[in-house]
Amino acid sequence: MNRLVSVRTEELTGPALDWAINAIEGDQQPGTGQLQLFALPDAEQLITKYGVWVDVGHRHTWLADATKDPFNRQHGETRTIAVFRAVVFAKRGAAMKVPAELIQQ
Repeated sequence: MNRLVSVRTEELTGPALDWAINAIEGDQQPGTGQLQLFALPDAEQLITKYGVWVDVGHRHTWLADATKDPFNRQHGETRTIAVFRAVVFAKRGAAMKVPAELIQQ
């Protein structure tokens, strides 16, 4: 994972979106004696931590915002995707560099 490419936050999906959240939140390491699986924070944790507003949209399935500005709402096919994108937008802006290998074609 050497080459980074800039991707618009609203276009982040799949492994690239997971990577972006992990870059913001840091590795979520399981405690001693727990099953050693990669664990992302769930949407509920991020909603609480960042005060994310999230609701069903009209043109888009879900909308979320962590900036307290309705012009910065991020859409998503699922509630989790919308929340993840809202957190990425609030913390890193309208675009983020992610490993090229993670971009889904």
